[in-house]
Amino acid sequence: MAALAKELGITQSTLTNIQSTSRSASPELIKKIEQLAPKIGDGSILGAQALSGGAHIDREQPFNIGERLKGAHRERLQELQSSEERTSKNIREVARNFDSMGSDDVFIFVSAIRQPFEMDPDETMLKPAILNAIRRKSFFIYLRPTREHLKRLDYFVDIESEFENFKATLFSSLSKEEKAAYASHLVLIQAEHVPLFVLPDVKWDIFYSDRIDVPQKALAGALVAAGTDPSSSGADIRIPLSVASTKRVLFEVARAIWKANAGRRGHGKVPNKVVRRLMESAELATKQKIKDVP
Repeated sequence: MAALAKELGITQSTLTNIQSTSRSASPELIKKIEQLAPKIGDGSILGAQALSGGAHIDREQPFNIGERLKGAHRERLQELQSSEERTSKNIREVARNFDSMGSDDVFIFVSAIRQPFEMDPDETMLKPAILNAIRRKSFFIYLRPTREHLKRLDYFVDIESEFENFKATLFSSLSKEEKAAYASHLVLIQAEHVPLFVLPDVKWDIFYSDRIDVPQKALAGALVAAGTDPSSSGADIRIPLSVASTKRVLFEVARAIWKANAGRRGHGKVPNKVVRRLMESAELATKQKIKDVP
């Protein structure tokens, strides 16, 4: 069984589920199983029910590309779902990251329509970690679309109110003086024309610090929503970004923050020193000047 799964390029659990008919398989996969099973010694692995899914296919004719892609995507999604991390595990991991942040470290969240875990009113693990990091002089920046951009996506959540409620909850235990002192350490930036918004249901995060020992001083990740069925949430897969992707993401995020920040005043503004650091690292990493990009 394990040898056959390895030959097919799928997990053993996926093969077991196909055998038990609790999971469907594409006609192409069934054909591969039929071809390979006798060589591996599992010739009778599939029963009539499992084989019935491909019985109507004329094997002398080429597959319809729509059906072929649909089956391939379904198989890949099934494999991804087996490695999907629970939300609780993702939250614990993010909380540990926040607990490690110190003075002048920066966290940036980017998404067009996905809510950060910490802005769920019922979430209780991340909020204390964020407040403690802010008390250590860390910065948290949330880069989200403008109201006009959200309307074009048919997304009508009031992101500004969502953020203000989150900030009020987070700072509720602080004195008036502390709230004023830390206000610029937690900022919402709403912007247009951010390339990362092209993938609206992906969450991007960047940790930026002089203590991150890479030339761009940043590590980035993405929480990707996988699946082709619009009525299903599919699988959420967390991916650490490559160095090349991290550099590009840092550049686009630094450019968006710099442009949106220029006309802002008071506590709604990211401190200039933070913007300068982000821009310098992004420009050094990509060998491009942010101000030269229209």
